[in-house]
Amino acid sequence: MRLSLDRRGPTSLTDQLKAQIRHLIASGRLGTGTRVPPVRTLAAFLRINRNTVGRAYAELQAEGMLEARAGGGTRVAWAPPRSRASQALSAQIDRLLATASDAGVHVDELIATLAVRAAHRRSPERPRIGFVECNQADLAYFARLVRTSVDVPVTGILLSDLPRRPDGVDLLATTFFHIEEVRRRCPGIEVVGLMALPDFQTLEEVARLPKSARVALVCATVEGVRSKARSLQAVGLRTPRLETAALDDPAALPQVLGRADVLIAAPRVIDRIRGTIPARVQVVPFASFLSDGAVALLHERIAAWRSRHTRDGMPWGRRMAPKIPA
Repeated sequence: MRLSLDRRGPTSLTDQLKAQIRHLIASGRLGTGTRVPPVRTLAAFLRINRNTVGRAYAELQAEGMLEARAGGGTRVAWAPPRSRASQALSAQIDRLLATASDAGVHVDELIATLAVRAAHRRSPERPRIGFVECNQADLAYFARLVRTSVDVPVTGILLSDLPRRPDGVDLLATTFFHIEEVRRRCPGIEVVGLMALPDFQTLEEVARLPKSARVALVCATVEGVRSKARSLQAVGLRTPRLETAALDDPAALPQVLGRADVLIAAPRVIDRIRGTIPARVQVVPFASFLSDGAVALLHERIAAWRSRHTRDGMPWGRRMAPKIPA
């Protein structure tokens, strides 16, 4: 479950939270019976008052979206109705096929025409996005998330290799940790800052760890450690129980792992240090995701770029030259 709140916006935090949870349920991302995070856990992670979360949950229960089960927490109670989109599309396709048949157009010719028209609509109007991160592991991971979120070409660029004018890039995107530096390095290019949120399931598992457990948090970079440590501290995991290490500072890693009962790290980090993890250590994967707000912002900037580069529905690159009178 990925949530983000705007404390400076005109909409109350309760209404923001309700709207996002309602959207996740209606879109099918939270299926019927799925347990939502406990009030205390979600409030601590979002750094808001427990009453705000409790009020949002209560109002969603009144709407029939959530239900509280004795001993089973709060779970999704509402199932989205069966989508009519596929039925409507099937009807449109049937009409198109009938029209083509009446006009003597063969099915293969119709398919080829659709493919050409689709390519004409998509390819000239797609901006090229450069995604910037400070290390190769996070770069590969987040660039892949961006590619799956938007239908545009995405190129990964290491922050240390970022030139002032990157070739073949129309927009730059990066996580909030690096947005100011990327803007400073590339003043002539629009930069989109994306919020990455941790996996709530991991936060719930961490919140249930025994109070005596010694926990090692290992990330690819020191900046990653700072970010994830804040999330873990928000659900009650603080020093001295929590020790941290980063792959770009390998000196501390063996000592931190040697003292740990539990290791928390991203799957890509776990793969890199698997051979050094003591057998007795419990491993808890801690993945990050792009928030729904981040994906929506990226789509909004892509749409704005397209509108700037399109006039009267015709891409700039395909406009016909004006006729010169004889």
